[in-house]
Amino acid sequence: MKNVYLADYARSAFTRAHPRKPEVDAWAGTRGDVLLAQVLDGLLARCDIDPERVEDLSVGCALPVKEQWSFGGRYPLWLSQRLGPSGRGCATRQLDQQCGSGLAALRSAAREIQAGGVEVAVAGGYENMSRVPMGPSLFEEGVLTAPAALQAAPWLELEVALNMGLTAERLAEATGIERDAMDAFALESHRRAARAEAEGRFTGERLALATPAGDIIDRDTNIRADASLERLTGLDPVFVEGGRITAGNSSPLTSGAGAALLMSESALAHHDLSPLARIIDIADVGVAPERMGAGAAAAAELALARNGLAVDRIDAWEINEAFAAVPLHAIATLGLDPARVNRWGGALALGHPLGATGVRLAGSLARILEHTDGRYGCAAACIGGGQGIAVILERI
Repeated sequence: MKNVYLADYARSAFTRAHPRKPEVDAWAGTRGDVLLAQVLDGLLARCDIDPERVEDLSVGCALPVKEQWSFGGRYPLWLSQRLGPSGRGCATRQLDQQCGSGLAALRSAAREIQAGGVEVAVAGGYENMSRVPMGPSLFEEGVLTAPAALQAAPWLELEVALNMGLTAERLAEATGIERDAMDAFALESHRRAARAEAEGRFTGERLALATPAGDIIDRDTNIRADASLERLTGLDPVFVEGGRITAGNSSPLTSGAGAALLMSESALAHHDLSPLARIIDIADVGVAPERMGAGAAAAAELALARNGLAVDRIDAWEINEAFAAVPLHAIATLGLDPARVNRWGGALALGHPLGATGVRLAGSLARILEHTDGRYGCAAACIGGGQGIAVILERI
C-alpha cells in the first residue's frame, strides 16, 4: 500500500450549542454543511491547492438527518466556493459512525490513497447541535426509530445502549471510576485548554469564519478558564439519581466543523508541502453496547497490536472526552501516563461536535507531536452503540 500523509488540518471555532436557546450558539444561524464548506475553503486556500486536484471528499456526521443530510456529501462540495465551481469531478460520500464519524471519514480518505485510487483527498466532519439536536427529540418526532425486535432482546439493554449518559454510568460503576476522579479530570481539561488558548496553540488550526450576520467567530466558547472543583462537585447527577455523571464531567452540546487534507507522497512533492504526519493505521472494534465508553481503549489496543507498537512508544494521546470516564478508563486499562493524554484539553472543555470531533482529534494530535517533538501519537474515540475507533500517526 502507498503511504498516506496528513498534509494539513483546520477547523471552525467550536461553540456551545443549545436547541432551546439558540442565542447562546454563534453558529445557530449556520447550517452544518455551510460551516464545513467554509472550513474546506479556508483549508484549501491556506495550502494553495488547485480544487481540481482534490479527487475525493469523505464527510462524517453522526446525525445525518434533517438539514444534516448531505446528499452523499454533495452539499458541502457544492457549497464550497472553491470545490463547487471547479471540483465537481470530486467523488463524495457521507459517513455515520456516530462519534467516530470524523475518524471514519479520515479512514475512508486514507484508504483511497493507500490503495492508489487517488492522490489528494479531504476528510471532513460537522455537527450543528443547536439546529439538529441529539436523539431524544428526534425519537419523539419519529425522525429516529428503534426496531421493535431489539426492544425485547434478552441480551441487549436497549434503553441503556441508546442513552450515552447511562452507558457512561455503567462504565464508571463497572470499572470503579469515582465521581471525584471524573470531576478532577474535567477541571484539568479546562485548565489545559485555557492554558493552550492563552499560549496560542489553537490558532494554527482554528479558522476565523463569518456567520450569516457577518460576525467573525474565531474562539472556542466552551472553555471555562474559571472552572473550579467546588463548582464541579456541586453539580447534580444528570442521568441516574445518586449517579456519577454530571453536566460538568460530560462533554457539552457543541456546534462545529473540521477538515483534513490527505496526500500521497507524490502529491506532497508536486505541491511542495511538508506534512504534519504519516497515517500509519486506523482501526475500529466493537464492545458491549451498554459500556460503549470502553471502545476507545479497545480500539487503541487493537491499533497498537497490529502495528507492533508498545504503549510506551506513544508520545502523545488524544482520547475523546465524551465523558471523563472514557479517558480515565483508557488511562487505567492501557497504563497511560496522564501527562501525555489530551495535553491541550479535550472535549470536556473544547466541546464535542459529534461528526467533527474525530478530525479534531487527529489534527490536534499531529500538531501536538510537532510541538513536543514526539514521534508516534494515537487518537481514539468511543462510539455510540458499542464501538471504538483509533488512529496512529507518525510525525515526519
